Amino acid sequence: MGYFDKYHLDSRFKSIRTGYHPGDPRYHYHVVVDWDQRRTITVGTSEEKDEDFVFEALNEHIDDLPEDVVCIIISDDFELLSSFTDSAKDRTLIPYYPEPLDFPSQLPTIRRSQLTEIDRLGVQTDRVIYESVPGKTKHAVFKYYINEGNTAMVWHEINCTLRIPVHPNIVPFDRLVVDSAGPGFPDKVVGFTTPFIPGGTIKDDINRVFKLKHLRHLLTAIDYLNLRLGIVHGDICSWNLLINPETDELKIFDFNLASKLGWEGDRKNHGTFGYEEERNDVKLAAFTLYEIITQDLSFREEHYPEDLDISMVLQKEEWVRHPDVRLEEGIEVSEYRRVLEDWVETRKLVDAQMKDYKQAPDFIDWPSSPPRFPILDDEEWASFGGRYRMRQMLIKRGEPFIKWVRPPSVDLPLPEGQRLLATGEVVG
Repeated sequence: MGYFDKYHLDSRFKSIRTGYHPGDPRYHYHVVVDWDQRRTITVGTSEEKDEDFVFEALNEHIDDLPEDVVCIIISDDFELLSSFTDSAKDRTLIPYYPEPLDFPSQLPTIRRSQLTEIDRLGVQTDRVIYESVPGKTKHAVFKYYINEGNTAMVWHEINCTLRIPVHPNIVPFDRLVVDSAGPGFPDKVVGFTTPFIPGGTIKDDINRVFKLKHLRHLLTAIDYLNLRLGIVHGDICSWNLLINPETDELKIFDFNLASKLGWEGDRKNHGTFGYEEERNDVKLAAFTLYEIITQDLSFREEHYPEDLDISMVLQKEEWVRHPDVRLEEGIEVSEYRRVLEDWVETRKLVDAQMKDYKQAPDFIDWPSSPPRFPILDDEEWASFGGRYRMRQMLIKRGEPFIKWVRPPSVDLPLPEGQRLLATGEVVG
C-alpha cells in the first residue's frame, strides 16, 4: 500500500543501536525500527553482522511476526531461530509528546482515532481522510513521529507551519492531531495534518507541463518565506513541490528541514532548526529548475549541500531539456533561465542586507525548546534527560503509553467494509 510496497530495505528499516544482545552476551544485536508497521524489533545474530544482512533477514520474517514480539534470533542463513515477547527485551522508546496547551490557543484539532489511513506516503507520513463536517470527507496528509530523535524537529516544524499565513503557493497547516495514553490521561499532540493535494509531486509526474508561471510561483513563495517571514525552507526540490490541479498553482510543502534565517538553532536540541547557508533557498531553487528541465539529478546525488555551488548550473552553457519533459508551449528553456537568473541577481542585493530573521517585516517566532518529561530521581530515568522513556520501564511501572503498531503493507488493502484508523486499529 503506497510507499512501503516499493521500498528499499534501508527506507523501511532503520538501525538505531548495535551491541551485544540484551540478556545474552553470546549474541550481537541490532535494534531496528520498522517504519511500515511502526514497531521496534531487536535482531540477534551469533556473530556481528552488517546492516544489510540484518535488514534482509528481518525482511524475511517481519510481516509474519505477532505484534507482541520484540526480539528475534536469526541464523546465518536467515532462519528464525527464536522469538521473544518478554518486555525485558523490549528496546522500544516512547518519545515525549507535548500537550495542546503548549501551542497557540484556538488551533483546530482532531483525534487520531478520527483519521482513516488511505495510503502510506513515506516515513511517518500518511494520507488520511476524516469527516470535516457531517457528511463531508476531507483528504489530508498526516505527519507524526514515533521516535525520540524527531521530537525537537517536529516541534519546530509544527510551530513554523501553523504560523505561516495562508499563501497561494504554500501548502497550509490544517489541524493538530491529538491522542492520549488512555481514559483520564491528558491529550498529547502526536502530529499535524495539511491538506492533501492530488496529482503527486513535480518529480512524480514528469509529463505534466511545467509552465513559466510555475517557476514564478516558486520564486514568489521563496521571497515571501525568506524576506517577509524570515523563514528558509532549506529543502527546495522537485519532490517538495506540487501543482494544484484545480488552480494550476505551484505549492511548496514539507518544512522539516526549514530554519529561521541566521538563527543558530535550538541549542538544547543539537541546533535543530538552525540556519545553514549551504541550504539557502536561492541556490536550491536554481538546482531545482535545472533538474526539472534536464532530469539530471547528478549534482545532488554526488555532492553534499555544502559542496553545491550555484555556478555549477548557472554557468553551464546549455541546459538540455529531457525528451519527456513538457514546458509551456512557445517558451524556450532560455526564457526559464532568464527569469531565474534575473531573480538570482536581485536576491544577491537583498540578501547582502538581510542576515537575520528578525529583520523580516513579519517575522515569525516561537519557543525554542519543546517541553520534556519531568526528570525523575531514578538514575535510569534521569539519564534520558526527559526526551523519552523506555517502553519496558513504563510497562514495569504500570504506566500507559500511546501505541502506534499497525498492519504491514502486505496485509492491505483490508477486506471490504473494514477501515484502518491512524491509531493502527482495524474497525468495521
